Amino acid sequence: ESLTTRGVTGDDQSYRGQLDYAGDRYGLQLERLAIGSAFSPGVGYVRRPDMRKNFAFGRFSPRPRNSRLVRKYSWSGSLGYIENGAGRLETRTREGEFAVEFQNADRFAVSATNAYEFLPFPFRIAPTVTLPVGGYAFTSGRVSFARSTQQRFSGTASLERGSFYNGDKTTLGVSGGRANLGARVSVEPSYSLNRVSLVQGDFTTHLLGTRLTYTPTSFMFASAFVQYN
Repeated sequence: ESLTTRGVTGDDQSYRGQLDYAGDRYGLQLERLAIGSAFSPGVGYVRRPDMRKNFAFGRFSPRPRNSRLVRKYSWSGSLGYIENGAGRLETRTREGEFAVEFQNADRFAVSATNAYEFLPFPFRIAPTVTLPVGGYAFTSGRVSFARSTQQRFSGTASLERGSFYNGDKTTLGVSGGRANLGARVSVEPSYSLNRVSLVQGDFTTHLLGTRLTYTPTSFMFASAFVQYN
């Protein structure tokens, strides 16, 4: 079907179908999402119109017997595929991960990502760097360690390195951090460093944030968040 309103003509249909299975040993997720070029949500907004998305995710996570160190291993993989209404590929993401969950709930993971992105318009990725129109394929690897939230100090530290559009990128990050400074006060810091080298130029970004939470009673809390770029 099509919609003609205020001079706009296009597909006004939108639908989504999703299947989820989240078992302890196996996991599976399948999704199909379609949004027409003239679709109007009525309430809210549409993040990406004129798209057809297919997504698949699979996981195998066995628990070793009689291990005092490892609680669970996990192998997972996913494929995301997005094209526009005319059938042109816009985004493709393939990811694979191997992770180990320890008995104290800490988690170590190694993952790899292969992506493709089509830029229909020039993309200003930094104040002095603009990527031209075209298709870009890039691959990266990531290593991360997440300390359990049951610990006094928790959070995830990660290092990612690989190609990025027509260059390469190195990312160092600390996220989901939490430090309990007492029974009622906690601090949640986060930090991300990105060093990017492209044909059009090089740049480095820093993003630092922190959240302070005070909980006087079990029914009341006050929180403040500050972020620096």
